[in-house]
Amino acid sequence: MDKRLILIRHAHRDTEVPSRDNGLSEKGEQQVKRMLRYFEKQIEGEVRFLSSPKKRCRETLGPLAERHGLDLEIDGRLTETGPIERQEEVSARLGEFIDEWKYQGSDVLVVCSHGDIIPVLVERLTGARIGIKKCGVVEIEYFAGECHLTGLVQKPGD
Repeated sequence: MDKRLILIRHAHRDTEVPSRDNGLSEKGEQQVKRMLRYFEKQIEGEVRFLSSPKKRCRETLGPLAERHGLDLEIDGRLTETGPIERQEEVSARLGEFIDEWKYQGSDVLVVCSHGDIIPVLVERLTGARIGIKKCGVVEIEYFAGECHLTGLVQKPGD
C-alpha cells in the first residue's frame, strides 16, 4: 500500500508574549499564503489534515484543510516537546503516530507540527537528518514496506 506523509512546520508566530500559545504573526500569515499557492494541485486522493493543538499550527494548516472542504483534526502527539517531558515519552508518542500512519487511515496525511518534532519523525522514518524552516514542507512516501524522503522545500511558494 502506497502512502504519503506531508509534514509542515508551523509558520512564523507572534512572539509578543513568548509563553502564550500565540497565533501567527503577519509574516506567518504571508508564509501561509505562499504555502497555499505551493499546494494548489499537489494533494490528491483520500486525505486527512492533522495538527498539533498549538494555535500557530492550527492557523497554518487550517486554510489548506478548508480549501479541501475537510475538517482539521487535532492530535496531541504532534505537540512540541514539553519542558518536563522525558525523551522516552516523546519517542513513545511519535512511535504510536508513525505506526498509525503506516498501517491505518488515508492515502495522504498532511500534518502541521513543530521544529523539534518534524526532524525526529523524518529521521525515524527515513534515516535522514534535516533542519526545517518555518512553514517548510517535508514529503515522505511509504511503499514496498519502506519510507522514502521524496521532498524537502524550505520556502514553499517562493
